[in-house]
Amino acid sequence: MEQEIKNAVGLGSPELVIESKSEPEPEPKPTVTIYDFAALLSKHEPPKKQQ
Repeated sequence: MEQEIKNAVGLGSPELVIESKSEPEPEPKPTVTIYDFAALLSKHEPPKKQQ
C-alpha cells in the first residue's frame, strides 16, 4: 500500500530527483543612487531657452 502511494505521488520514480535548497543569491548593490542620477541629469541638461 505504501509503495502504491509513493508511485502515485511520483516518489517511486527514479526520474524525480529532490533538489537540495541552494542559498539565495545576494542582491546586487546599486552602483548609482537616485541622487547620483539626478545630479548627472541636471549636469547634462541642455540650457533653457529664454523667451
